[in-house]
Amino acid sequence: MSFPKVNVENIKKNLLNIGTINSGNLGYNRLAFSSEEKKANEWLQDQLNNLNLSVYEDSVGNVHGRLGSLDKPAIAFGSHLDTVKNGGLYDGALGVIVGLECLRVLKENGYSGVPLELISFVGEEANPLGGTFGSRATAGLINDGDLSDDELEKYNLNMSKIKEARKSNNDYLSFLELHIEQGSVLETTNNQIGIVTAIAGISRMHVHVFGKASHSGTTPMNVRNDALVSAASIIQQVSERATKQNNDIVATVGKLEVFPNSENVVPGDVQLTIEVRGSDWKEMKEFEQQLIDWMKANHQVEIEVGVQKYPNTLSEKVQQAIESACKVSKVNYHYMVSGANHDANSLTRLTDAGMIFIPSKDGLSHHPDEYSSWEDIEVGANVMLQTILELSKKVS
Repeated sequence: MSFPKVNVENIKKNLLNIGTINSGNLGYNRLAFSSEEKKANEWLQDQLNNLNLSVYEDSVGNVHGRLGSLDKPAIAFGSHLDTVKNGGLYDGALGVIVGLECLRVLKENGYSGVPLELISFVGEEANPLGGTFGSRATAGLINDGDLSDDELEKYNLNMSKIKEARKSNNDYLSFLELHIEQGSVLETTNNQIGIVTAIAGISRMHVHVFGKASHSGTTPMNVRNDALVSAASIIQQVSERATKQNNDIVATVGKLEVFPNSENVVPGDVQLTIEVRGSDWKEMKEFEQQLIDWMKANHQVEIEVGVQKYPNTLSEKVQQAIESACKVSKVNYHYMVSGANHDANSLTRLTDAGMIFIPSKDGLSHHPDEYSSWEDIEVGANVMLQTILELSKKVS
């Protein structure tokens, strides 16, 4: 059976509707576990119910909508509806809305293949319980002791609910996530679709830089022990060393706290976080060790290991299905690594997972001006629809 293409006007209407569920005046604000995120997922449940699908919210708040048997493993797809503070319209939400449109098209045209399931994961963006919370709960990646009872109770959660939300390796045949690229690779290479081969690992170090606080007017320059000057030297080294790497490593100091943080006091302490991302864990660790050795040799520091998320290779089977869909749709594509983490990363624990990227204007994301054209969205949505059909053919 041949299937019609998606209706981009439906996608536009639904995405703009989700955009109205928003707090604050700058950008889009549906923070993880907020009332706005909950309202957005309630809106999604209404849309899924209108399609007469099997719909439920699991014990941690993820929303599931299934077309087909509940007793057989499904091809799953989806993303998230929460945003960063003052974020954009498209990050996360587009993947959910496109998934909804794919279900509508398939349902209305008599699809009768393997079951299909749309999932909207809660708490994907950074939050006190950790990013990609909903998908990590689904994949069984949150264990006893990872989070305190007090932390969970603030969000009406506990470990029993988290365990109840876990799925098994037998629940899904594959998982697919459409997402804006959040970078400029597709735009600069003039490609319409990104086929994601891997999701970069993340390693963070919390660095305490020691100096000596003293009066800014009475302490001569040649006797100062300024912790912020030392921190500035470290930040420069992070940038310079990462720039010289002959690989895909990127490194950032994005969080900085100065003590006592007063105009008339030479800073005595600085705390900063160094984040390293890349597709090769060994290369990342070698880069970090060289940086640690340099910091200890040149500054007074204490270093604590933070978040450690290994790089994950995505499924070749799903990549091939996306490529086939691009060829059927006569769309140019580019194989690439994702520097950002996504819910698909969690799902690699359960099943064959893959990602479709569409271009982001100027590579901008996590910003009110984040933008992807409706033309690019339509192309991506049709590739998504065709990929679901390609994956369905492999198991029907």
